[in-house]
Amino acid sequence: MTMGKILIKNGRRYYFVNKNEINFIESEGSYCRLFCDEKSYVVKRSLIFLEEELGPDEFMRVNKSTIVNIDRINEMRESENNNFVIVLNNNKTLQWGRRYRERLVKLIRI
Repeated sequence: MTMGKILIKNGRRYYFVNKNEINFIESEGSYCRLFCDEKSYVVKRSLIFLEEELGPDEFMRVNKSTIVNIDRINEMRESENNNFVIVLNNNKTLQWGRRYRERLVKLIRI
């Protein structure tokens, strides 16, 4: 990784994507898809590797298969069963898994 960027390989081309452009990342088997505002990129890296590479101050695991850019969270809603739904700046909604709730508590300092 380069300062504030992540290297993406697509065929024989390599791209640098600014970390702050990433909205969220989802696991797709042994690959992950990085969702940015206008594009998505597939990388052959595990979610655990990306979570460590991106760092806990900017990105947070919210469920078994998703990491979110904390700066892209616009709103959190509590559902009837005390789970949370995350609404990103682009209106994409994601479920915050119970297993990862401790990190949520630290984020919002309840």
